[in-house]
Amino acid sequence: MFYKLRFTAVSELTIGILLTDHVLEDLQVKHGDQNDFYDKIFTEADPNIRLKIYDVTEDVYPEDIDECDGYLITGSKLSVYDDVKWIRDLESFICLLNDKKKSLLGVCFGHQLIAKALGGEVKMAEVGWVLGLQEYTFHDHFPWLENLNKDIKLIHSHQDQVVNLPEGTTLVASNDSVPNAMYFMGDHIMSIQGHPEFTNEYAYDVVCKRRDLIGEESFQSAEHSLLNEQSNYLEVTNWWIDFFRYQFKSQQ
Repeated sequence: MFYKLRFTAVSELTIGILLTDHVLEDLQVKHGDQNDFYDKIFTEADPNIRLKIYDVTEDVYPEDIDECDGYLITGSKLSVYDDVKWIRDLESFICLLNDKKKSLLGVCFGHQLIAKALGGEVKMAEVGWVLGLQEYTFHDHFPWLENLNKDIKLIHSHQDQVVNLPEGTTLVASNDSVPNAMYFMGDHIMSIQGHPEFTNEYAYDVVCKRRDLIGEESFQSAEHSLLNEQSNYLEVTNWWIDFFRYQFKSQQ
């Protein structure tokens, strides 16, 4: 079952990608960098989408938040509770975007940092690493989607979890390993733990590099998943675009 939009498409949108990490140099040759991941999936979903990249790890931010119709915070190898200045600065920017009700989407690290910045709690998961393709139980639906596909799978690669959601958020999806996998706040914040921007090939190469770190049992499970299952990346990318369009139209 696929979703249907509640609204018609609008003109070109500009989405600001708040870049919080880079692909390891030896993997960039094969896979490109994080900005390439987002360019690929957004172009595939809707070539009218325009992306602007802001490397917040280098303190690069928009001069005006209205430079973009909305923003997306990417994943990172760091933890949201690491004592790093750019992470604290990004938390402040999240609070500003929330105060202005500016569209904001979080992915993995971004998902966790939005929760932390707005009063939730993030910590290392008791289950350890969550890797490979994950399915979900849906508890609610995103308001900008009329019908939600409940057979979604997305790639995960993380140790940290959102363990308590901020006040005023709505839990959309979870599973046994990830209690707060998707949530939203009002009509201006959408957040997911999974990675639509990752290909199976890239996620597998990362898992191979972390084999000793994650342990053989976790590696074998992730390897089987990534070599035999497929992500619903394109459908979820369309959810993202529908989110940004919905907010854009509501402001017209």
